[in-house]
Amino acid sequence: MRLSILVLCLMFMFPAMITAQLVVFDNSHCSYDNPMYNDFKDQLTAWGYTVESRTTPTMDNGDADVIMILTEAGYDNDGTTFTSQEAAWLKDFVDSGKGLLASVCLSSAYWVHIEDLMNLFGIAEGGTTIDPVYYDQFAAHPLFAGVTELGDDVSWTACLTVTAPSAAVAGDGEYDMIAIYETGSGDGGAIWTTHYHMMDGGGLDDFDNLVFLENAFEWLTSSFVANEDKSWSEIKTLYR
Repeated sequence: MRLSILVLCLMFMFPAMITAQLVVFDNSHCSYDNPMYNDFKDQLTAWGYTVESRTTPTMDNGDADVIMILTEAGYDNDGTTFTSQEAAWLKDFVDSGKGLLASVCLSSAYWVHIEDLMNLFGIAEGGTTIDPVYYDQFAAHPLFAGVTELGDDVSWTACLTVTAPSAAVAGDGEYDMIAIYETGSGDGGAIWTTHYHMMDGGGLDDFDNLVFLENAFEWLTSSFVANEDKSWSEIKTLYR
């Protein structure tokens, strides 16, 4: 009780010291500013995060808590390619205790621009179109607390091929749509998904997409302290 009172007193005495965690949408390699994620940015703000879209170089985003690299906003077919140096920097960013959320789409004309980054995390586009988008097989992990089904009523998606150091954690039992990477020390993490339309205005309210996304950002911005629920050893790949 005394500790709780002390924490409250410090919050009132030093409000400037308590800042919202920063989510940066990296738009530095995309050819245009796509508004498809605007509703999601508003939702993140409503959840208490500070949200910025930046066109500055990727490696200038070290102040972020989470970096977003999303299809049609972080990269597209007419944009520029993330260099191997940028990919290595992003991997180091995660390994230093930060968060990354990235998406992959069907078109190689798009994902070729993040291929070096995908390779570092053991992520590849699986070559199969999923339509309709619906999946309900989830690994035991805090990301899926309160989640029974994910999907999209209007769009289609790709699937993932996942190898170490990442692990597949969600799919339809045949194909994988979400993978995660967690550092060995449990200090940082990354989420990869092909189901990026869950974050556009038309997908946020479909199925349990919003529940998953809220869990995802709580996980990406947490201390990543390893325990029975979150430790890497407890994350299971999907049962086939």
